[in-house]
Amino acid sequence: MIIILYLGMAVDTAPGDTVDIIHYQAKEIVYDLEKSLITLSDSSIITYRDIKLTSDSAYYHIDENVLEAFGNCDLRQMGDSIKGDYLKYNIENRKALMTNARTQIGKGFLEGKKVIWVSKDVINAYDGVYTTCSNTPPHYYFYSPKMKIYLGDMVIARPIFLYIQGVPVVAAPFWFVPISKKRKSGLLPFRAGNSRDFGKFIRGFAYYFVISDYADLTLQVDAMEKKGIMPHLEAIWDYNPFTKGTIHSSYIKETDTRRKRYSIEARNSSPYFLLGSSFNCDIHYISDNQYQQDFTDTTVLWLKKEISSQATITGEFNSIKNTLFFERMENIADSTIIEKLPGYSFSTPSRLLFSTINYSVAGHFTREQYQSSVDTTRVVGADISTAPSFKQNILGLFTISPRVNFDLAGFDQDTAGNRLRMRAAYSFTTSATTIFYRIFGLELLGFHGILHKVIPQISYSYTPDFHSERFPVVSGIPRFTPCNQIAFGIGQEFEAKFGEELKKIHVLKMNWNGAYNLLTDSLTPFKFFGELPANLFPGPISSFNLNIRGEWNPYNYDYTYTITNSISFVLSFFSINLNQSYTKAGTYQIWFNGKLKPTRNWLVSYSARYDWETKRLVNYSFNLQRDLHCWQANFSFNQLGDVWRYDFKVQIKEIPEVQIGKGLLGYIFE
Repeated sequence: MIIILYLGMAVDTAPGDTVDIIHYQAKEIVYDLEKSLITLSDSSIITYRDIKLTSDSAYYHIDENVLEAFGNCDLRQMGDSIKGDYLKYNIENRKALMTNARTQIGKGFLEGKKVIWVSKDVINAYDGVYTTCSNTPPHYYFYSPKMKIYLGDMVIARPIFLYIQGVPVVAAPFWFVPISKKRKSGLLPFRAGNSRDFGKFIRGFAYYFVISDYADLTLQVDAMEKKGIMPHLEAIWDYNPFTKGTIHSSYIKETDTRRKRYSIEARNSSPYFLLGSSFNCDIHYISDNQYQQDFTDTTVLWLKKEISSQATITGEFNSIKNTLFFERMENIADSTIIEKLPGYSFSTPSRLLFSTINYSVAGHFTREQYQSSVDTTRVVGADISTAPSFKQNILGLFTISPRVNFDLAGFDQDTAGNRLRMRAAYSFTTSATTIFYRIFGLELLGFHGILHKVIPQISYSYTPDFHSERFPVVSGIPRFTPCNQIAFGIGQEFEAKFGEELKKIHVLKMNWNGAYNLLTDSLTPFKFFGELPANLFPGPISSFNLNIRGEWNPYNYDYTYTITNSISFVLSFFSINLNQSYTKAGTYQIWFNGKLKPTRNWLVSYSARYDWETKRLVNYSFNLQRDLHCWQANFSFNQLGDVWRYDFKVQIKEIPEVQIGKGLLGYIFE
């Protein structure tokens, strides 16, 4: 039986009137006129606006405008559902109370012996349990006697206890768990481990602070048994299209050496800068040459031998591109430093002369400083250059491409110490090339025709002797070394259509070239190259490449070569990428990386480099990952030479952040 009761009329700001209607449905409905009470028994269903309540039985207190539901209560609103044993709901202020409540919030599940709706978006839960584990009972859960839930935002608990397999393992005075898709402030996951240089350590213990939708700040602390405490500060901003960048700094006063060490890194990209220009910078500065190798987390940076910084301002005025730049490069191995403070370059767009000759004009100015452990050298130079060129097909047989390069340069002084020296120079080169084709109608082993290309080429280069040794070496200004030579070569390519799909593939590439030096009346060493770029193997070989390159001396018949090969195998539970390099005289090295998934929950990732000459692994790393349903455990190990490091981390998959509230004592549970 269905009863529809009109409760009254309401006035809205929009034209017309609206009527709130409550729909009742149950197998038995009793209306008590004296008590103004409607009793719904056996499979009660109450619908009001966007709310639907189902329960075993229910009361509707007409005068108080309150609903009460008993036994297997299920309150649904806008796709959300909360279930419990008892519900009391005030229709007017939309406040509610439920006992033994259960609901899903965000990626997790919340239970509470008593749950109170304080307002539309705020819920209080008492004796609450929160978990992201879907198992019953859950592998882990957070328990708190008091929780405050901000729907679509966060869950705040005070105090809180972490239970694993029903056993309390961690307690905290307060805690909050983000349930919003937006970024949230809080502590980030950290790693615990051991290394040769650090001893036992905790790294990456960091607080992540969301300043706004466009900026973040991270404060990190690394604690190392042998080195001490290292704080880090990182800021990230993205005010696109005006500015986007990061800045990161770190500092440590080592307990073992008492040295003060630090690093500063900054990156910024500003497409809209002064007067329509753009600004970009990438700044790296370290206190000493070993800092990066000592404290970086990746073996790639362990091997890095240079620290470079640059900043550029680029703008286009009257179609001329102008760039003002500052550069600094430090060689870690020998402590040499090269600085360009400042540098300037410009270039005009390419233009056509007589509808045939293509040319543009470019120029540089550089103030360069070279600093070594012995002395410091400074040079200043500027130049302006143009290089007219054109291409012309001759009778449809071959193409010639002549080019002349003119350059006028000035220096603050020459190598003899003479001030304000000038140099004018030019060079000339021309080349001719053509392509011969032939098609073979081969139908064999999956091939459906082969296209053979033969590409001969010849070129002539000439540069007079301008005595460039009289002038200093300045970046960006060409040297114009004397040259008078004829170069020649021939390339071959084999293409084919392969398989049922007639897929076009490159089967083989070969190239051979040499030159005759007219100045020395001698041949230069001939260079050769060959490559098999196509993967013709069936699965599980997913990729394959083989090439050889080298040189041959025509006078003593000596030769060198290097053979490289890469191949990948992929199976459902195993993959490996293998790279090999062999050089004449026995230098043979192997790089490999891949993954192994022995079971559904285990994953092993690995990589290594093996030196065949020394018969040992030069560097290697591996990572073990264990899926623990709602948890994830990671163990990683890295070694390069005598330097080794390992760390271990366990985290909740759906809540990777270990977040502790900031300023949360101001929240008061009602």
